[in-house]
Order: sequence, then C-alpha cells, then structure tokens
Amino acid sequence: MEKTLVLIKPDGVQRGLVGEIIGRFERVGLKLVAMKMVHASHDDVDKHYALTEEWMKAVYDKAKAKYEANGQPFPYPDHIAYGTEIKRGLVDFLKSSPIIALVLEGEMAVSLVRKLVGSTEPASSAPGTIRGDLSHDTYALSNTQNRPLRNLIHASGNVEEANNEIKVWFTDTELYKYEHVNDRVQYDPAWFMS
Repeated sequence: MEKTLVLIKPDGVQRGLVGEIIGRFERVGLKLVAMKMVHASHDDVDKHYALTEEWMKAVYDKAKAKYEANGQPFPYPDHIAYGTEIKRGLVDFLKSSPIIALVLEGEMAVSLVRKLVGSTEPASSAPGTIRGDLSHDTYALSNTQNRPLRNLIHASGNVEEANNEIKVWFTDTELYKYEHVNDRVQYDPAWFMS
C-alpha cells in the first residue's frame, strides 16, 4: 500500500479543523499510520520544502496563470524570484504555530489525498474538497498582503515526494503497522466470498 504525508498547517490547527480534516481521510478508507503535533523547526521546514527548479517552476506557473486569467500582471519576474519568496513565507508560516503531521496509507493514497484536498488555491478548489469547503484564500490576496496562501493543508504531490517528506517528519519507529477493518473490507479479495 502507498503512503503519503499530510501537514495540517497553522491556519487549520488554529481554526479547529483538525478533526474535520482527518475525518475526511478516514471516511474515504485511508488508514492513519502516524500522527503528531509539532512546533516545526527551521531545519525541518527547510528540508520539507526542497527548493528545486521543478518546485519553483510549478508554484510560479500556477500563480502566474491565475493572475493572467484575472487580467492582472504577475508581480514576479521569474520562477526563481517567486519560488524563493514563496519558500521563505512557507518556512516562516509553518514555524509560526503548531502543526499536525500525519501519514496516511491506502491504495493510490497520494493521488486520493490530493483529490480530497483540492487545488492549491482554496478559491479555485471544487466544492466537496477540503480547501473548497473550508477556506477561500486567493493568490492575489496573499501576494498583496505579502504572506503565504492560507490553504489549511499540505499533501505530497507524488510517491517519491511522499517518501522524502515522511522521512523529514517521522522516524521508521513512528510509522505503525496494525490491522484496520479496511485492510479486509476494502482490500481482501476473499472477504465477501461465501
């Protein structure tokens, strides 16, 4: 089974949405295999948000496209300037208050969690997603206020990223193995056989 990392960010914790967010993952059948509340260190957050060319390009392209769709000029000259600024803000934001780190396990856990979480920008997230239902922040507002997007949650983008991020927040001994009802009901091919 695949594992993925979720961080409930300071805005999710401070708004009292931890139970609601975790409940959505459990209701769809994902298994919680690790969880803790932490006041993140600079080193942990710095390792978590690896400042790669790919990451900087992805955050730049998303934000710039949103600005252009609204007929607004994008205030950053390139992906390096924007990516560096976004990372600085994210590091400061995640260090500002306790966060909840958790690892979920299940069939295609990474893509399932991403689907449940919704688009990075809450205002663009579909109703029924965590961000679409519980937040409404925009790139434009966060940029004009010179702060990170308040989008409640981080979810790993792919399996490799999930594996790397899990190692930042959890040791192997903090990842639990146990039998969950979904191990049988959802995944055991003989469970409903007579």
